Amino acid sequence: MEHDHLNGASLERLLAQDRTEDENRSLLHLIAVCPECRKAGGYLLDLHRTGALPPLFGPVDVALARSRADAPRLWKILARHPHERRLGLARATRRFSSWGLCELLCRESRKASSDDPGRTAELAELAVLIADSLEEGSPFEAGWIYQLRALAWAHLGHARRVGGDFQGSDEAFSMSAPWWEAGDEAVGDALGYGPDILALKASLRTDQRRFSEALALLDRALAGYRQEDPEHHDQHLAGRTLVQKAHVLTQMGEPERSILTLREAERLVDPDRDPRLYLCLRHNLLDNLASAGQFAEVRERLPEVETLCRSAGGRLDEIRLKWVAGRIAAGLGDRTAARQTFDGARREFAARGMAYDAALVSLELAVLLIENGETAEVRELAEEIAEIFRARDVHRETLAALAVFQTAVAVDAATADLARDLAAYLTRARLDPELRFERER
Repeated sequence: MEHDHLNGASLERLLAQDRTEDENRSLLHLIAVCPECRKAGGYLLDLHRTGALPPLFGPVDVALARSRADAPRLWKILARHPHERRLGLARATRRFSSWGLCELLCRESRKASSDDPGRTAELAELAVLIADSLEEGSPFEAGWIYQLRALAWAHLGHARRVGGDFQGSDEAFSMSAPWWEAGDEAVGDALGYGPDILALKASLRTDQRRFSEALALLDRALAGYRQEDPEHHDQHLAGRTLVQKAHVLTQMGEPERSILTLREAERLVDPDRDPRLYLCLRHNLLDNLASAGQFAEVRERLPEVETLCRSAGGRLDEIRLKWVAGRIAAGLGDRTAARQTFDGARREFAARGMAYDAALVSLELAVLLIENGETAEVRELAEEIAEIFRARDVHRETLAALAVFQTAVAVDAATADLARDLAAYLTRARLDPELRFERER
């Protein structure tokens, strides 16, 4: 049976029509079996085979899928250049005004945040520039573009938070909010960006120690990922949000609630989809179990996490895991092993200039030394902690807190409780430099 072959114009008219899933399957079959039609519509078949098209697709779905498929090629071109040159190329060259490229840069910015704050910010800045360069009109209506701009600005807020610029982060989220409100009013959460933006803002609220706000944002994000709409329902991302919620609970000093939340996340996170997230989940669960005194389970789980760390982590992850291993040894009464492990971890943190982490491990070691009555070693350790912080030019309140500990050590009045109180203070002070040290016991 003869049929009219597709060309660019006829395919565009066909895509603009309302069609059923069966009609879409027939169209894809036609493109697959007819060499002439494949010349015009072969890209649709390619997108379908990679799972980039929904069963019921129209012009916007196709445009989005093509833009996303082309994004890695565009990024490969830009990635060869330094940041300022990338910004210039994106401003001057129309082909870089790409929806898919903006989304890719947001994802890459988030990935970089674990070890490279500078790169995190550069990628987010480029995403904002590209989102602002997209013109309203076919196939993307204004409301959709507003939401993309909200997403890009939220990632810039995230990047600034990672870099320690909380005020700049708040300003970026303030830019994101009106774009989101305008887009949401026009088209709803058409692209499923809403939960991501909420989770990113929750990270800032956590670092600002505005915990109730962070938990409320995360609960809204969870509801978004768990909605019935199959296009936006995502159990893995719900699991990721639970990992983030557990971190907030840990910061609030509630390890038991954090443990329950992480156990729920274990059932949702896909290890193959994000191995590093799975490592963070398992590592954080170990840490909270140790804080809750459940050392037998921690010891049982440790070998599996060590294996995960070798495959999905880096050297810093290994050092942090060594820290947890020291806490296990201390909790199980093996003071010699705990002392050796803590000492190794604190030296590695200090060598990397990670003053707060080095001090926190040192204080756990100090608890062991104080309880053993090894006052000379405690004095030496207290001086080392102070020296690390003086070299890092930290804030006055932190140095004042360390001076209290040093004074107590000098007159043999330092107690294990004082060391624990100082550790709790330093955990909070790394994100709140104006915080003053006050004894909790």
